Amino acid sequence: MSPSATHAPQPSQAPQAIELQGGTHAVLLFHGLSSSPLELLFLARGLQRAGHTVRLPVISGYTHGFPSSRPRSVHDWVDDALAELDALLGRFEHVSIGGLCVGAVMALRLAALRPVQVRHLVCLSVALHFDGWGNPWFTPLLPLARVLPFARRIRLREREPFGLKDKRMRAWVARQMQQAGGSDAGAATLQVGELLKARELVDQARRSLSNVRSATLLVHAREDENATPRSAFDVATGVRARRIRMALLNDSYHMVSIDQEKHLVLQEMQQFLAPTVAGAHGDSAPSSAQVLLLPEPMTASRP
Repeated sequence: MSPSATHAPQPSQAPQAIELQGGTHAVLLFHGLSSSPLELLFLARGLQRAGHTVRLPVISGYTHGFPSSRPRSVHDWVDDALAELDALLGRFEHVSIGGLCVGAVMALRLAALRPVQVRHLVCLSVALHFDGWGNPWFTPLLPLARVLPFARRIRLREREPFGLKDKRMRAWVARQMQQAGGSDAGAATLQVGELLKARELVDQARRSLSNVRSATLLVHAREDENATPRSAFDVATGVRARRIRMALLNDSYHMVSIDQEKHLVLQEMQQFLAPTVAGAHGDSAPSSAQVLLLPEPMTASRP
């Protein structure tokens, strides 16, 4: 039986899957690479209040603080994620999936593997291209690590702005990383080998975009420092969903689930998923494609 909890694990504990009980529509959300369910907890609680059951899983070798006793491949990650999805499909009448960053890429892959069963797909800051302004200069050179001895073991330290435009949240995350080696925004360091696996997952998801049939919501920050909105547009033009909605944020960076427009992100998700709560099929709405530019902030400046 799948573990569940209605509260977040304490930082001293190993990460645990979180399940918030709601109605007969389940939403499975995947956190980003080397992060934890905590980065999605605000959105999960908001969806629960709207009547959804929400599950935030952990995956061995993918979740920060949940190492594996043996080497794990990207296929192992996908198999574990697919097992989470199939378990929910066996328990609930309707199931939708989504994720943040590489978690959104994982959701894309699963939606391609279960095109009929998945009702909605929610991609937050989806990263098919690591082309944002905040990436280090050597990012395009990372694929060379596949052929260099020991390169996969190199650890790269996360740095400001940590995906956050909110300066107070950014300072809090920096303190968390210094004290505990991780935060709600992810681990303090990323191993090159993990980044290479993430790129393998991206390749899989990109090749199978045309198999995705689920109604698709894309939320992306215009100033995303890790992956520009190009990734979201690639998804919008590559999937074969009858309903596609894209919302571009004006006052956030990459971590849209905890940044200063998180309430707008939650509102977009609640509205998009509302037809399923009411009992309608995710594809029952008329065919449509929308690109929505959310309201401009009072001030917008990059640090």
